[in-house]
Amino acid sequence: MAADFRSGPLAKYDFSKPPGPRPDIVDLIGPWFDRPRGEPAEKTLVICAAPRTASYELARMLMAAGIGIAHEYFHPTYAGIAAPRWGLSQRLLASNQIEQYIAELRRRRSAGGVFAVKLQYWQYQAALCNRHGKALFEGAVVVHLFRADAFRQLVSFVKALETGQFDFSNRVTDRPCSAASLFNEHRLSTIADFLAAQDSGFRRMFMLSGTRPIFVEFDQLLREPRAVVEKIAIALGVSVNNEGLDQALALTGPYNKQTGEEKDHEEMILKVMRKFAFQNVAETDVRRSFP
Repeated sequence: MAADFRSGPLAKYDFSKPPGPRPDIVDLIGPWFDRPRGEPAEKTLVICAAPRTASYELARMLMAAGIGIAHEYFHPTYAGIAAPRWGLSQRLLASNQIEQYIAELRRRRSAGGVFAVKLQYWQYQAALCNRHGKALFEGAVVVHLFRADAFRQLVSFVKALETGQFDFSNRVTDRPCSAASLFNEHRLSTIADFLAAQDSGFRRMFMLSGTRPIFVEFDQLLREPRAVVEKIAIALGVSVNNEGLDQALALTGPYNKQTGEEKDHEEMILKVMRKFAFQNVAETDVRRSFP
């Protein structure tokens, strides 16, 4: 799998400018968070999360607490940003090269003896449905971050697709989609299926592999961030840098304040989806008879 970000929105990003106290999705993959190449981290934290679950907020909290430097290392775009710095091929996610990439990640992108990775199911399917994925999960602390309010998750994801902004900053990290291409029955149904598959795919993998993750719900993370970080730290057997965590929590922005634009998005989505939602559920391929 080739990873080339040079023609996308990130092509103009200046990686020579250090980030502020609250690094965003692009800052976090930059060279400022690389570590001198040393011994590989022995502990692994895998955060399994669908889009719009505050997973980057959790990544920032954990990093501030001294626990890993979590990112979507198996996203082709972000893998392609890191690869040139370490002398790796742009095809570093290919099955014959990914082992070397993971080894470099453990040496260069760890903190507190922990290598932390944020993973969406489509990334797992594309790069880790193999012995390398099995090795990554073996002995790892696994967190499944999910969002109970699936409709608000859909609204948030549609907004991100429309703006191309996938974190708290206004930085565009993917090509924006037009409203006309998003607010129609086929596209919204496809987006809903994608989001649902991110959670169900991981749950199926947990069943088949015997993985017993720490389940963290979106609102729980926003309501009790310190407790979530401490629970993960205990599972890893590492300490928490409370001073760093305090600073990160002070910078964390509000998630639950709904803007007028988001309310408009909700109404537009409902207007389209209500016309076919129950019919679609009855006809979808996901529905199968009891085994």
